[in-house]
Amino acid sequence: MKRIFVLVALVFTIVAARADLVMEQKIESPMVNGNITTKIKGDKVRLDMPATPQGAISTIMDVKTGDSITLMHGQKAVIKISGTEIRQMAENMKKARANGAATNTKPPKFHDTGKTEKAGDYDTEIYTWLSPDGATQTVWVAKNFPNYAGIKVQMDKLNNSPVAQMSKDTSPDVGALPGMVVKTQMEMNGQKVTSTLVSAKEESVDASVFEAPKDYHEMVQPAMSKQPALGTATNR
Repeated sequence: MKRIFVLVALVFTIVAARADLVMEQKIESPMVNGNITTKIKGDKVRLDMPATPQGAISTIMDVKTGDSITLMHGQKAVIKISGTEIRQMAENMKKARANGAATNTKPPKFHDTGKTEKAGDYDTEIYTWLSPDGATQTVWVAKNFPNYAGIKVQMDKLNNSPVAQMSKDTSPDVGALPGMVVKTQMEMNGQKVTSTLVSAKEESVDASVFEAPKDYHEMVQPAMSKQPALGTATNR
């Protein structure tokens, strides 16, 4: 479950949009390859991943409360994590980092490479940063992304969610970038995880997709083994 959280955190680097919007991203990684769909309606976000080591899963989160559920479709199971638990995880991670001998108390900053590149349909500028765990992170930023000013409002909401606080001290402020992140790449130990925006379109999203199916049963896990299933607009 921890690996899935890391992947979702990367995905949410470019998940930022107004309510009732559907986005598709292409994921290329040793873990998952294929398109991932994200649906946003108000404070609710749903992420559908059809192919993971655990099978098809969906994660639903209320960014205001931090409450989230993960749907394990193969087992017809629901894993619930409260916003309170996620905040406690964030606090524990903060304390662990503070106790580290080589902990850098200042969050890393983006480095402007000065390079430009076409990423999908967008002209982008490339920025990099080095995460505390030694991973090289790269983001492709589109200054001319349509309706970015409105999109940033939702982005800021996601970045201030309880899950986002877990990486607050270990990742740069994505809000400082001059546009929309349309592609991200993480490289560590010779492995890469790449997420690319495929499409973003406004369309009505039914509120029922943010509820667990009635025939799914709740899967209870020991508190210490729970991992937050949703990431954030990070790399944040």
